[in-house]
Amino acid sequence: MSSSESSPEPEPLSKQLKKSKDKKKGKPAKSTSIVTPHGKNEGEDPDWAYKPPPGAVLLNQADDFGEFDWNEVKDDENLELWLIRVPEGVKTKQLQGVKLEIPPSTSKSIRVGSIERKHTTYDIWSLGEDQVETVGGEEIKALTCLLPRQRKGGKLYQAPKPIARHLIISAQPTLPTPAHSSSSEGSITHQNPPRHSYPKEVLKHRFAPIGSLAPTGDAAMDVDELAPASKPDAGKDASAEPPKKKRKGEGEPTKKSKKAKTAA
Repeated sequence: MSSSESSPEPEPLSKQLKKSKDKKKGKPAKSTSIVTPHGKNEGEDPDWAYKPPPGAVLLNQADDFGEFDWNEVKDDENLELWLIRVPEGVKTKQLQGVKLEIPPSTSKSIRVGSIERKHTTYDIWSLGEDQVETVGGEEIKALTCLLPRQRKGGKLYQAPKPIARHLIISAQPTLPTPAHSSSSEGSITHQNPPRHSYPKEVLKHRFAPIGSLAPTGDAAMDVDELAPASKPDAGKDASAEPPKKKRKGEGEPTKKSKKAKTAA
């Protein structure tokens, strides 16, 4: 038998294309979009709905928000919005019952109260228009408040009133411990010796105001070193000395030598 008789003939390409088209027709494609009657909206993706992250719960939009509702804040004229920055060591329930001395003006930063805990004392500052480096918190002045609105389905809207005051709760700065504690105040370890007192009958009073003349008696001035005596000039010393008499024989050998040279 030949090899051509054993091997089957391949199907034509047109038949293969028809089979692939028939398979596609049998299984229609699934579309995730939901068609709406509006022509401009092409559909809604079910994945577009908001899903809270793990560990978070989505709030029920039908809840009553109380005095934090947008309409409640707008209708109450005596209600103010305060922004408070609380550190990690202070809980919100610890703010209940805290008394604050709020100044009428907000032009200057001022300390309005404090919160005492077991190990730390926190100061409450009201931020003003001036900048205090020790307090900080200038960044919270740029924040805005969003409030839920029940009439709009619980959606958040910008508060109808501006923030009236900005409060910051910060721990007091640490101070160095004093040299002597309160327990050792009674016992003084270092004390200067008592000052010696002189009898009053021995003391002599002398009043010498500034600018008064000092006594000009034989009081000698205190001089560290005596001024050196001035040295006389050398020319005066030479003129003062008497001329010396010349002895015989001095200067004659020089004259004789000159005469001998001229004769030659």
